[in-house]
Formats: sequence, structure tokens, C-alpha cells
Amino acid sequence: MTPEPQSHAPEDASCVDQAGRTAFYFESGGRSLFAWLHGPAGAVAEHGVLICPPLGHEQVHSHRALRHLAERLASQGFAVMRFDYYGTGDSDGTENDPQRLATWQANVSDAVDWMRTEGGCRKISLVGLRLGAALAALYAEQHEVESLVLWAPIVKGRRYVRELTALSQTAQLAAGSESAGIEAMGFVYPHELNSELAQLDLLAHSVRCQQVFIASSANAAGDLALLEHLKKQGVSVESVALTGYEGMMAEPHDTQVPHDALRSIVDWMKAKAQPVLTGRSKIAAAGATTMLTSGPDVVRETIHQISSTPDLFGIMAEPVERPTSLPWIVMINAGAAYRIGPGRIHVAMARQLAALGYPCLRLDINGIGDSVAADPEKENDTYAATAFRDVSLVCDYLHARQPARPIVLLGLCSGAYVAFQSAAQLPHSAIIESILINPLVFFWKEGMTINDTNTDQLVAWREYWNAIFKWSQWKMLLTGRTRMGFAGSLKRFAGHVKPRFLTAGRRAPEKGMSTPQSGCAHPARKDLPGDLSRIAAAGRTLAMFVSDNDPGHFLLMYQARRKATQLMKQGLLQCRFIHQADHTFSTAQARHTFYQSLTDYLHHRFGSGRIEKRALDEDCDGMTRLDLLPSLYFKGGTREVFEGKHKKAL
Repeated sequence: MTPEPQSHAPEDASCVDQAGRTAFYFESGGRSLFAWLHGPAGAVAEHGVLICPPLGHEQVHSHRALRHLAERLASQGFAVMRFDYYGTGDSDGTENDPQRLATWQANVSDAVDWMRTEGGCRKISLVGLRLGAALAALYAEQHEVESLVLWAPIVKGRRYVRELTALSQTAQLAAGSESAGIEAMGFVYPHELNSELAQLDLLAHSVRCQQVFIASSANAAGDLALLEHLKKQGVSVESVALTGYEGMMAEPHDTQVPHDALRSIVDWMKAKAQPVLTGRSKIAAAGATTMLTSGPDVVRETIHQISSTPDLFGIMAEPVERPTSLPWIVMINAGAAYRIGPGRIHVAMARQLAALGYPCLRLDINGIGDSVAADPEKENDTYAATAFRDVSLVCDYLHARQPARPIVLLGLCSGAYVAFQSAAQLPHSAIIESILINPLVFFWKEGMTINDTNTDQLVAWREYWNAIFKWSQWKMLLTGRTRMGFAGSLKRFAGHVKPRFLTAGRRAPEKGMSTPQSGCAHPARKDLPGDLSRIAAAGRTLAMFVSDNDPGHFLLMYQARRKATQLMKQGLLQCRFIHQADHTFSTAQARHTFYQSLTDYLHHRFGSGRIEKRALDEDCDGMTRLDLLPSLYFKGGTREVFEGKHKKAL
């Protein structure tokens, strides 16, 4: 259903790639929603399939599998549309907007209307996963559809709310965070939404559809109540327990595509409705630009097919009315989470920074998200050596658009590693800085796993080291009030004082020796002081934002204390700590604190004129500015220690 592929799409047209996919925006209720259309190249499919995704962390985790499902259906002659509801994914809106459930129902209806009018589809089927299955069923109550696939459907909304509550409690959220609603896995579910969800009951609704496929997870016998309810309506229902659900819903870096389950769904769709191709595609002019409102400013988001070989896709957020010379900020994938980031952190961050004048590109490196790897075996590699090639191509792409604008690389977790090594290795003159957020490693090589980095042992070692300087810990030890007793505690402590993993590979290269590099790939050897020297020699700076219990800063200081301290005194390296935050800032309070700290840093670094002093100084939810931005801030040789416990750790 798409025209010939192109490498650089104009801003007034859809972005089409060689895989037969079109990225575009469409309007629903006056707001812009992001979508992909998959289909046979150059032809109009008579039968369209709308994929309704789940919500929150389930949407992030299943993104990869649903893309594979869309590709499988498209290869069989269906036109397939996957999209983001309002306030989710890359679409307009936030998690705090009202009447979200009713809005999402309208989004599904508008997406189907688009497929009929713009996509040329006479027949429509819906495939929904989890909450998406419930939304698909609710649409089918009001409109006749060819068929429904309900994958692990949420039948009783009250049970779903209880699941979210359990996830929230497991996360041990900070006191007072529940006032905003339920916070689960980095997403906020406001009280109004929870009330709406609790009233959801598919057993109280009918469907205008003759064929339904209920796909339950392998660990469930299927929802017999829903099966019987639909049969009583005279609907032909087939219920099958499909394997692979748990792997599909794992953390993005561990997710597995449930190929058997996808094959079963596609085979059922083909058997029930043979797709027919009619004529040529008419959707080549679908819009690829959307306007978003961010406070008093208007932010424009544009779709960018940066490269076709390798496939590189991204979305740019930039100010509309106030063109600035502030640098590009390229946001690299955090682990294997696609470009919106864990908890949609990249979307909120990009739009806030764009409102301040910073154009921000949310990038999928090749093999992650919607930058499809040519070899399926190469996808979902969070530390792929090709990431540096991808960053170089992105820099070339941006430099060609605006040669005078500098580039800042920003990454969380594995993205921080890519940003760091890109600053150390890439010769591109436009790169001026890398912002590292909770890095776990500074060195990687092929064949390594995250377990090989000994991060857990490092955290334990730091905790034991900090305990040395706490009288309360010594008092417990000397009085024998420990679970292992006096002798056992001493033995365990001795084993953590100087663990081997911290000294392994720590020796710096001999004088006069240069560390061999392997070009745009992983470094040839572990040499953190040398990497820092190369970054400084290239005239680049570094900034680190670290959750106060994350090991990145401690690892930096242990492996390269002398060089890091030198760069701090020269103002080339700055570090800030975010208090009461986990690795991915999974609570609203932690994200808010991080956003404030980041914008404050950028204001001091680049002089953004949009941050008003009043906003920086005033209290927020009863907290002072100092409470809101606890940090270690290194600049010009000064150091502010926000907690005494960090004095000894350094």
C-alpha cells in the first residue's frame, strides 16, 4: 500500500520505507495520533486490520511482537494499521488528561474510519491485546466488523485495576505518590481513569461480529465466561491457549517474539477472510507533521526516515515559533525499549526541551523499535556495535539539515554507554557533548552480558563501604545484633572490602602506549581514563545524571578517579544526583525531579532563555528548590555535596 521507498522524506509527506510501511499522523478529536500502515507495496488491500495495543508498560514490552504481527498480516495481503492512543506512545497528550477511556474508544473509531476513507479498506477486522482487546470489543458493539481477535483480553476492569495496584505496591513507591493515582512500572493511572476502568465489564456488552478468536496465554485456560457469553449471542467463537505470552511481555531487553502465537492468529485470519488486492495505493500523501501544545509554546513533531540501509527511524520534536541556535539533542534507546523510553520518559523529555528551544530527536537504533534490522537475529541487541555507525549516520543527517547547529547525545542505561563511547570515538565535528543518564558500563565487548559487568556486586560493595562510616552499623556489629553474629559479619565484610572484579582490568595503559581502537565499534580494551582523555582532546564535555543508588558515578570514580577529577576541575565533566529515584525514574516524582535538574543544567550550559528564575526558585508541592534538585554539581572546581554519605563514598 506504499509508494517506492525513500531515504529522506519531506516534512509534508508520509515517511515510507522499503518494508512496505508508512509512518504518519491522523486526527482524532482534533488531536494528532501517530500510526504505522503496513501493506503490500503499491496496492490497496480490500481487508484492513486494526491492531489495538495494550496500555502502559504492556504497550512498551509488546511493541516488538505487535510489529512482527503487523508484518506477518501484511505479507498475507491485509492492510494493517497499528497506532498509539491519545496520551500514549508517540501520540499527542499526557497521562493526566481527563476522560481517557472514552477518548481511547473514540480513537479506535477514528482509526477505523481512516482505514476506510484514506486506506480504501471495505472490510475491517480488529486485533486487540489486553486493554486493546477490550477496546476492540467495545467498538464492535457499536459497529459491524468482519472478525475480532481478543488476545489475553481484560474482561473485568476491576480485576485489571487490582493488578495495577499490586504492581504499584511491589515497586515500593515513595510516600505520598499515591495521591496522583496508581503508579505502575513507570506509568501513572489517575483516579478518574481507574474508576472508568473498574466499571469495564465485557460480559455486559454484545458484539456485532460473527467470528471471534480468543487467544489466551498458555498459563490460563481461557476466559470461559467470555466464551460462553459470546456463544449465547450466536457468535462463532474459537478459544485457544497460545504459547509465548510471558516472553512477549518480558522486559524489552529480554522480550521474545511469540512466533507460534503470531502464526496461529494469522492463519485464523486467513481462514476466516481471504484478503483481496484492488488497484493502486492512494495514501502516499498522508501527513507526517503534527503540532503539539506544550504550555504556552507550540511544538512541532516530524517523522524522519533517516536512512533506509541501515533502517533508521526517528521522531523530531522542535519549537515552532521560536527558532533557536541551541543544539540538537539526540535521544538514544534506553536498553531495548523503543524510542519513547521507559515510562514514556523520552516523549515527555523531548517535548519539554523542545518548548525551551532544543530540537530533540527520539531515535531507534537499528534493530530496536521501528528501525528494522535486515537480519532478524540481530534485533533487540541493547549493546550492538553497529549503534556507533547509526549515531554517525544520524549526525550526518542532522548536519546536512543545519550545518551550524551542534549536536548533544543523550542516553539512559545502554544509551548512556553508546553516547559515551560515541563521544570518545566518533570524529564528527558537530558532536559537542554527551549526557549520560544512569550508565551501568563504560566498556563493552562482543559476547558480554549485563551479568558480566558485576553491577550487583558493585552495588553491594558500595553499600558495605558506606556502612563503615555509620556508627549505627558498628553498634549492631559490636553488640552482636546482626543475623550472622559478630564473626559471620566480619567474614562477610572482609569478602567485600576489596573484591577482585573492581581491580580486574583497572591498570592503565603504560606510558607512551595508546589504547588501540576498533573504529566505530566497541573499544578494543578497557581504558576509562583514556576514553575520558580522548573526549576532552576532541573538545567535548560530559554530564552525568545518576540516581543516588545507581552505581554509574561510583564506577566512574573508582576506575578513573584522577582523570575524572581533573575534568571536573576544568569544567569538562559535571555530575548530578537525583534523590529517591530508581534506574529508569519509574515514579512521577523522580521523573519530575530529573526533568527539572536536566533543564537547570542545560540552562547553565547553553543559556536557554525560557527558564525563568521565578520557576526555578518557587516551591513545588511543598518542597523547596533544594529538595527538588538534590545534586552533586561539579563546575569550575567547586563541589556541593547534598548528602554527607557521599563524602566518604567519593
